[in-house]
Amino acid sequence: MPMLEVLVSRERLLTREEKEALKEEAEAIFQEVLGTPKGRLRVFLWEERREEEGE
Repeated sequence: MPMLEVLVSRERLLTREEKEALKEEAEAIFQEVLGTPKGRLRVFLWEERREEEGE
């Protein structure tokens, strides 16, 4: 089963909707480019909150 790890580093964490959209887009790309069947891609999101300068 294919797996994709994504590291997100920004000032705010992703919303639930943004996480789902990212996973759906990754699944669509893997399906189009590699022929990965829908539902077979595992997407792991690692988030780190980046501090704003001056904090």
